Amino acid sequence: MKEELSKLLKWVLLLIAIPAGLYLGKTFLAPLAIGAVLALMLIPVMDWFISRKISKGFSVALSTLILLLFFIFLGGLLFVQVKVIAKDWPEIEKQSGQYLEKAQRFVEEKSGLNPDQQLDKVKNVISKLGSSGPAALGSVGSVFANFILVIVYVVLLLSQRDRFVAFILRHFPEQEHFRVRKAMKEIRKTSGGYFFGMLKAMMILAILYGAGFLIGGVKYAFLLALIAAVFSFIPYVGNVVGGGLAAVLALVSGGPSSVLIVAIVMTAAQMIDNYVTQPYVVGKEVDLNPFMTITSVIAFGILWGIPGAIIAIPVTGILRVLFEYLPKTKSLAFVMGNEKPEKFLLKKEPEDAGKNA
Repeated sequence: MKEELSKLLKWVLLLIAIPAGLYLGKTFLAPLAIGAVLALMLIPVMDWFISRKISKGFSVALSTLILLLFFIFLGGLLFVQVKVIAKDWPEIEKQSGQYLEKAQRFVEEKSGLNPDQQLDKVKNVISKLGSSGPAALGSVGSVFANFILVIVYVVLLLSQRDRFVAFILRHFPEQEHFRVRKAMKEIRKTSGGYFFGMLKAMMILAILYGAGFLIGGVKYAFLLALIAAVFSFIPYVGNVVGGGLAAVLALVSGGPSSVLIVAIVMTAAQMIDNYVTQPYVVGKEVDLNPFMTITSVIAFGILWGIPGAIIAIPVTGILRVLFEYLPKTKSLAFVMGNEKPEKFLLKKEPEDAGKNA
């Protein structure tokens, strides 16, 4: 009895200590985890360069450069589209003013506050938020600093890759090395497969959104499609945020009809994404059931915010692989995965079995 209580207490302490440690150490752990996942994704690219007789140092540099070029490409697309909007800004500003007047009249009818009183309340809110301006600038600086830190981690992890592999192998007897290497290979496949799958899903969504917006005659179709598709990288929440931003921009640039088209196109594209792209392009790469997928995104989102939500699924997929290869945690891997439970369920005996005996 005491042994059972001791085991239960250990599990309770672990369930408390691990989330607390992750939350308290997020400033250090979140960039490191993102860097580790990205490094795992780039290992096949690095191996391809090495197989072409390129030195290890240059292979690391070229792999990291590809990652940077991807981020620069996304930033460049957004910059080009924002420049297009800037040309039409006076018209957008005029349209926004008309909607603001309508909103003020609506508020006045419902609350009795005239436009001047509404403006005073808005000024009060802005003045309260003003004190957070330096913090906002600090957060922008923090994001940039963390981005640089992530890239540094990627370079270091790739360059020291053999050392980390040797470190892991030293903890297992030689006869287990083949099995350990197989597990590490599956972890790399899970991490890289998820991100490449998400990139494919993002491209498919961008094409579907862009085509739908163009056919519907929505202004800034490519920008709206890009915004909505990029935010889809954040599971579940990203689609809502990206769709909201696209709808607001469509409203001030084209009116209610554009918002309706955006809503219809995004709903149709999301159905394709939910029932085709995610299960067959992304889901098979991590082998997680829907419960674990949603739970991991919520948990890591609470602990680490947006970065946590982005890497929640690949990290949980990596944990599932680890649990699968450790004998005492195979049941946890089963709970997290997609393996069908029917073969483990006990078959009920017929009720009249005893009578016939």
